[in-house]
This record gives sequence, structure tokens and C-alpha cells, in this order.
Amino acid sequence: MVKTKDGANSAVAIRVGETVHVSYKGHVFVVERAISRAGAHGGVASGEIRAPMPGQIVDVFVMQGAKVAAGDKLLVLEAMKTQQTFAAPFDGTVSKVDTKKGQQVSEGELLALIEE
Repeated sequence: MVKTKDGANSAVAIRVGETVHVSYKGHVFVVERAISRAGAHGGVASGEIRAPMPGQIVDVFVMQGAKVAAGDKLLVLEAMKTQQTFAAPFDGTVSKVDTKKGQQVSEGELLALIEE
């Protein structure tokens, strides 16, 4: 409950997956964990390759189980008429590839996972 000079108002918060929906004074707000632009491609430490924005996968160069070296091309995302190539952040193995050519992806979506 929030008390202001205009009275008291209640808010309701509900977790839906990784987001929280907050209803307050007739408005619904969706709260998501922020993904920094620097880390949007995936953290070097984690090996996560995430979509920095919504778009379409135009090419996938690796498959699950493939060995990769730092800098090897993994996939290409097209967003806002621009193609962005994602590369392996370090030497390792592709433990997960959650995308295929032609697939639409959302901002922050996990595209691939590289493990040392």
C-alpha cells in the first residue's frame, strides 16, 4: 500500500516467468531484468549468447556439441535491416543452440550457450 497526500493506493504484483507484472492505479507495468548492451551478446564469463533486440535469425553456423575457438562465427541476427554476426567469446563447446534459420527471436532471448 502506498500512502500519499491524496490517500492510500494498493498495488498488486504477480510474477510471470522471469517478469513481474505490477498493477497500480489502473495501469499495468511489466518489470524485467535489465540486460546491458555490453552484455546483450552474452557474458564472456557465462558463454551466453543473447539477442540484443528482436529480429530474425538469417544463418546458424554451429550445432550442439560443436567445438569452437574464440571468434568463430556462431550465428547471424537481422534486426532493423542490419545483420549482426555473433562469435564465440572463448574456446569451448556449443552446449545449446536455441535457434534455427528463419526463426524470429525476442530481445534477451538465449540464442546459444558456449561452455569451456
